[in-house]
Amino acid sequence: MKKIFVAAAMLAVMAGSASAQGGGMPQQTPEQIAARMAQTVDVMFKGITITDAIKAKAVDIVTKASAESRAVDRAAPDAADQRKKIADKRNADLGMLLSNDADKKTLADNIAAMPAGRGARPPVK
Repeated sequence: MKKIFVAAAMLAVMAGSASAQGGGMPQQTPEQIAARMAQTVDVMFKGITITDAIKAKAVDIVTKASAESRAVDRAAPDAADQRKKIADKRNADLGMLLSNDADKKTLADNIAAMPAGRGARPPVK
């Protein structure tokens, strides 16, 4: 019985150690990142008819903003402000792709409705 308990304890320690080493999101391929960015654009532009060219530009904008946001030092005292500036510029650039005020409002509403948190837009202050 004691051996079983010791073996179970060792397995628990090894499992905890393994999960601590591999924490975070797994590395994604460029194709997976592009697909995720395209899905984000689809959510942002829900209810808005856009051309493939506009969608491609939107994906580029979102991809660039995502990379810039990930590059922000999380330990920096102004990290949240830096990410907010990046998101605000991204949103303004996306809005410039649209000519219709109603579509711009829909875009702003869709972005505001997106969940805040890891991998999403920064919280609004």
